[in-house]
Amino acid sequence: MTAFPTVTLNDGNKYPVLGFGTGSALYQKDASDLVVSALESGFVSLDTAEVYANTDSVGDALKRWGGKREDVYILTKWGKSQPGSDVNEPRKVLEGLLKELGTDYVDLYLIHFPKVTDRPLADTWKVFEQIKRDGLARSIGVSNFAAEKIEELAQTWEIPAAVNQIEYSPYIYHSKQIERLAAVQKKYDVKFQAYGPLSSLSRSPGGPLDPVVKKIAEKHNATEAQVLLKWAQQFGGGTVVTTSRNVPRQKEYVEAFTKLEPLTDAEVNEIAEAGKGRFFRQFLQNIWDEAEQ
Repeated sequence: MTAFPTVTLNDGNKYPVLGFGTGSALYQKDASDLVVSALESGFVSLDTAEVYANTDSVGDALKRWGGKREDVYILTKWGKSQPGSDVNEPRKVLEGLLKELGTDYVDLYLIHFPKVTDRPLADTWKVFEQIKRDGLARSIGVSNFAAEKIEELAQTWEIPAAVNQIEYSPYIYHSKQIERLAAVQKKYDVKFQAYGPLSSLSRSPGGPLDPVVKKIAEKHNATEAQVLLKWAQQFGGGTVVTTSRNVPRQKEYVEAFTKLEPLTDAEVNEIAEAGKGRFFRQFLQNIWDEAEQ
């Protein structure tokens, strides 16, 4: 792995703090050109998923890029509701994704949503544990899981989830659901991976966060996006994933972690406090509504 800040997961594996996402604006679209430019811009981690339906283009990009497999961290996610137990079988799905990626393992394999099939969650996790034991995935985890679902898994797991990828920003971390989730993840040393960390800029501007982030960005000679990425990683204590079709912006995001100094504790807390002035969630509201029932 090339030099890049990392966090250590509960299984001992190291995870780069920043990943390039191939969903969102790239959902079901050819991502090859942008993945190549992201890797050339300094990203060393890629976030992919079965449901994004573009893994083959990521595999094409990796071939074009021409770097070493061990120098890029690849995450993929299982979960695409469709009829037939065979097409929903996590191991067979992963084997297909590995062929598309052109590799014999991924670094991290996640359950994308709490409910993909009618199979009990504990049974699905046993399949994931065997996938890790067999070396098809170096680490295993979940995505979009509320605290209650983490606890449900923990009753039977032999290998704990290493990561929970969720929407995470200053306008959402203070919700009751995330507060409960943070406590449970600390209990089991499950790392957050934040997606949507820039939503206050792109989807909910004009709020109480804006002047605080702008002031801190000016102090660090940084952009507001860089400050928000740093905040999500430092406050959450895990990793972040983001995307951009703009190559200079890709480099900007990388430099947030390769050139900028960390935010101070006071700055991190000031952003967190300002975030309490608004609540905004962009994705998957129904999953969190279920967590409140």
